[in-house]
Amino acid sequence: MKAVDLPVNFFTYRVLIVLGITAVAIIFLFFAGYFAHLLLLVFAGILLAVFLRGTAGWLSDRVPLSMGWALTLVVFLLFYCMVIGALLLGPTIANNFNDLAQIIPQAVEQLREFVKRHEAADGLLDRFLQQDKSVFLTQEMFTRIAGVFSSLLGLAASFLIIFANGLYFSVEPNVYIRGVIYLFPKRKQARFRAVLSELGHVLRWWLVGRIASMAVVGILTWGGLLWLGIPSAAALAFLAAVLSFIPNIGPLVSVVPAVLVGWMQGPMSALYVILLYTIIQTLESYLITPLIQRRAIMLPPALILTVQLAMGMAFGVFGVLLATPFAVVILVLVQMLYVEDVLENPVDLP
Repeated sequence: MKAVDLPVNFFTYRVLIVLGITAVAIIFLFFAGYFAHLLLLVFAGILLAVFLRGTAGWLSDRVPLSMGWALTLVVFLLFYCMVIGALLLGPTIANNFNDLAQIIPQAVEQLREFVKRHEAADGLLDRFLQQDKSVFLTQEMFTRIAGVFSSLLGLAASFLIIFANGLYFSVEPNVYIRGVIYLFPKRKQARFRAVLSELGHVLRWWLVGRIASMAVVGILTWGGLLWLGIPSAAALAFLAAVLSFIPNIGPLVSVVPAVLVGWMQGPMSALYVILLYTIIQTLESYLITPLIQRRAIMLPPALILTVQLAMGMAFGVFGVLLATPFAVVILVLVQMLYVEDVLENPVDLP
């Protein structure tokens, strides 16, 4: 069989296409890395918009209010709760954190003295708490954690960007949805509109579940620590509630300062604190979260941990904070665009 000679222009055209796609990919990766922090802020704003719009929609369906007035009421109530919470609990939590800054270094020293009496554990603790190599259970660890929030101006600017984006996205979401839909061919626009709708639904219920779980964890932790007579219970409960937003990693981080504070009361108090946190996290993982998130997508723990590690390495603390909702987005896109559309297998989405 005689080979068919293709014109040179055909190969030139293919090469130019490949070079063009490569250049676009490189430019996209460059800008994605350069503006990574800004993209994460935009993603956080979208999450806030999903929560505000979903809450306003739920309220509008149950009371005689338009979507606009319902959204206004939701934003007002959110600010009202934040202000009242800051006025009622803010001073107590702030004072508790000041106490923790003094208690935790003392607890570390007391723990060292206790372990030094046991030769088998002495070398292990010295290696674990080396000042020049380890950042765990030392004052340096809390200094580094505090350093994340040291720039008040940067933190305020980030919250302002998130709030502004969330408010704009929630007021007129269809404007931005249409803008994204128009980037795809007409024959695919209906499908991508369904994908975006499903993403909004899943993220909305995931956020509702997370916020409710955070509230339950905070209340149970506060009550349990007060019952055990642990100092700075309000700050430790606030820390446990906030960090429970981050599955897997958050609960492990929140238990460390609580155990150290309990250690100041005695080894048995530290053991009781560990038992309390274990019971609360077990209830949260196997009872509270499944009940709250029955209408949310179930995330495999391995997927969550992988995305957390990847985004933590790429974007730091802020990446870890947004890793789980990002995993939700990835899972929905894979299930709808690959499993359903390419493999043509049915998917049971919430």
